[in-house]
Amino acid sequence: MRGMIKWKPFSTLLTNNDIKEIAKSKLLTEKPNLMEDKINELNDIIKTSIHNNLEIEVKYWSINTLKLTIGKIEKINKIEKYILINRIRIYFKNIININIL
Repeated sequence: MRGMIKWKPFSTLLTNNDIKEIAKSKLLTEKPNLMEDKINELNDIIKTSIHNNLEIEVKYWSINTLKLTIGKIEKINKIEKYILINRIRIYFKNIININIL
């Protein structure tokens, strides 16, 4: 036993935290660029939903991930350029898609 070195075959395997980090990094995406006609279409949908008090589904980019929220627009801030849905501030530049429900 003297001078014997313990062998640790499982020390090279991934831990739970490593697996979670790999899964999280797969979800990260780059912000898509929208064409001018798509931006105009989103603007028209926002106007329609405000005037008719409609519920919408908004897909937006936030912190390297795409997120989705459903609700009615509570506020539009034209100065800071965002809409408020369910107390979530969604900036116009981060909106990817809007659907009227």
